[in-house]
Amino acid sequence: MSLGDLIIRLCDAGFGAFEAARRLLCQRRVKTITTSDLQSAMTSRETSPVLVDVRSDSEHAVSRIPGAITQQEYKAGSEELAGRRVVAYCTVGGRSYLFARKLVAGGVDAVNYRDSILGWCRAGLPLESPDGKATNDVHPYWRIFHVPDEYEVRTNASQDAQSGL
Repeated sequence: MSLGDLIIRLCDAGFGAFEAARRLLCQRRVKTITTSDLQSAMTSRETSPVLVDVRSDSEHAVSRIPGAITQQEYKAGSEELAGRRVVAYCTVGGRSYLFARKLVAGGVDAVNYRDSILGWCRAGLPLESPDGKATNDVHPYWRIFHVPDEYEVRTNASQDAQSGL
C-alpha cells in the first residue's frame, strides 16, 4: 500500500469516526455518494446535483469534474441553486466533508463525494479544464497520491511548464 493510499484510508476512518460521534450527539448526518451514484445522478433526466469543487485555486486551475463549480461560485449563486442537492468534492474527501457538514448544519441537502477527484480518476472518468475543454491533467494535491497513468499530474502549472512536464 502506498503512502497516499494509507493517508486516504486514515482520512476515511477519521471522518467516519467523527461522523459517528456527531450522530451520537444527534447532529445531522453528512451522507456520502459513490462514484457510480454521482455519475448516474449527473446523467439522470431528473435535476442534476450541484457539484461543488472545494479544492484550492491552484488545484481547480488545472482541471475539475465536468460541470463542477467552485465554492465561491456556489456561495455567489446559492439562492438560485436552492433546493438542489449539493455534492462537494476535493482531492480525498476531507475538505469536502467539512464543506458538506457546514451546509447540512444549515439545512441544505448536501453530501460528500468522499472518493473525490482521485476516485473519479481511478474510475477512468473524464475531466475538464476551467474553460470546459477535455483534459487529462489533474492536480492531486500531493504527488504521493496515485493517479492512473492516463492522467498527467500537474501540481504547479508554471513549474511543470519549466520542467517540460
